[in-house]
Amino acid sequence: MLIPHPQKRRTVRRRSMNLREWLVLLAAVTAALMLCTVMILHMKLIPSGADGGSARISLIEQLRGWQPFLESEGALESKSYEMAPVTEIPGIRDGMVDDGLDLDQIQEGQFCILFLGLDESRSNTDVILLVMFDLRGGAVHILQIPRDTFVPGFTDFEACKLNSVYARGNPNRTPVQRTADCLESLFRVPIDRYITTGCADIAEIVDLLGGVPVTMPYPITFEADKIIPQGEQILTGAQAEWLLRFRHDYTEGDIGRMKAQRIFMAAAMRKISGMGKLRLMQVIRSITEQKLIGSDLTVDEIAKLGDFASSRSAEQFTVHLLPGEGYSYQPPVTHGITSYSVWMMHKQPVTDLLNQYFRPYFEPEADLPLADLLTPAEYQYTGYDSDSTDFQKLENGETFMGN
Repeated sequence: MLIPHPQKRRTVRRRSMNLREWLVLLAAVTAALMLCTVMILHMKLIPSGADGGSARISLIEQLRGWQPFLESEGALESKSYEMAPVTEIPGIRDGMVDDGLDLDQIQEGQFCILFLGLDESRSNTDVILLVMFDLRGGAVHILQIPRDTFVPGFTDFEACKLNSVYARGNPNRTPVQRTADCLESLFRVPIDRYITTGCADIAEIVDLLGGVPVTMPYPITFEADKIIPQGEQILTGAQAEWLLRFRHDYTEGDIGRMKAQRIFMAAAMRKISGMGKLRLMQVIRSITEQKLIGSDLTVDEIAKLGDFASSRSAEQFTVHLLPGEGYSYQPPVTHGITSYSVWMMHKQPVTDLLNQYFRPYFEPEADLPLADLLTPAEYQYTGYDSDSTDFQKLENGETFMGN
């Protein structure tokens, strides 16, 4: 009898994939994951609150509109403006100039941010800047506004200083809205968004950036054991705070401090521009988690304005000082102090500066409602009436103001 031999199992050897095949597989899987992610992000799954809750938006739309720093200050109030859009620039029809960024802005072509740096008590604004993104013109203009700027009618402080409007302005408005209302009323420059931060917060942000490389043209002694030497160095957060706050030994007082702020702004911009996007996003996430700033900017606006700024050269960032001079103001009613040192604006130079750089897509203003304590013939000093410089000059060592 024949005994059948057991059948041998056929062994199939799987050929191992070569590197090229692995890369093709990896690319296919990655593409599939990205496609699924994009589909999920764009699916309209989230109720928008409109149409009684029936309307929905996608996750990507929600993220673009997210305002991660809104909690501390709230949003600026929406309002109507009476300024007439410019009609004389070629290619503009009815004031509509296309800047290509699709931002939610008051006037197409420009985007203005109010920056307020608060003192230790978070009641006075020690640093006040208007940052104008001229999106059509491809430039960024920064207006340095002295904290002692004379603004009667906007604060109950008898000295009428701008830095007190934040805490002592219109009680029916939020602090940041009070300051925005004041500047919009006087300058007739619409403010799209704001950023606020404190002295200690700036120190934390600088440390998150890994320090800011700077070349100091002179040494600073903030206190006996708090010294910033002259020369090249990397400022820590604490040193940056000393630099921004120091003013007592300057012969020009607060104007001297504003010189130092120019040096720091140019150096910080250079540091941020040189950071990779991933690292910068990590810093922004940390700033958000630690609530180091307040702002009504959305994620989409931060990204678009950041891309715009990072594509500009140092020469396209210009810093301007608000024209004026120091003045000893004697209030009509005093409480023990007979006079205050204020920054008195020079009306016509202020008007010309704002028309040219901070309201380029509006018809020029001829008569801004600025307080006039002196006539032009009575001005004691006009050296600050055309004080502007750019970041490239600052990086090259130019710091003198009042040429």
